[in-house]
Amino acid sequence: MGASTEQPTRLDCGVNMQWQEWTDLAKNAGLWQGQREKGILKAEYVGDYILRLWFEDELDVSIYELDFYPLMVQDNPGGVFSALKDRARFQMVRGDYALIWLNPETGAYDEQAIDLAPECVRFFCEKYGKAKKVAARHLVAPIASPTS
Repeated sequence: MGASTEQPTRLDCGVNMQWQEWTDLAKNAGLWQGQREKGILKAEYVGDYILRLWFEDELDVSIYELDFYPLMVQDNPGGVFSALKDRARFQMVRGDYALIWLNPETGAYDEQAIDLAPECVRFFCEKYGKAKKVAARHLVAPIASPTS
């Protein structure tokens, strides 16, 4: 049997995500300090540059699909991320707190491995991803503290 030539449908998020957007937000510590990111439980390659990502949320889980094509190919961050333009390397992803691509030659988490912080990945998922399941804590508005 031959391989399927069917390509997955690119997720339409309207606006392309860009590294500069994350870089600018990451510099504003007030947006992320004090947040308790439990991390990525699992990452699954869906097709093309699309990943399905499971985030731990207290006693629940949030699942997103995120198309990394705009970030990895169109925005072209360069540096270590250039290797992820190679779809075969991109497919070798795993979720283990961070989003990780192990060294393809050794299978080790070493200086040739590539990783993305879970806070960064969640930011892009919530803004540009396709929510498959959102944990209840993300669906309920925060409760205001009583005033004295």
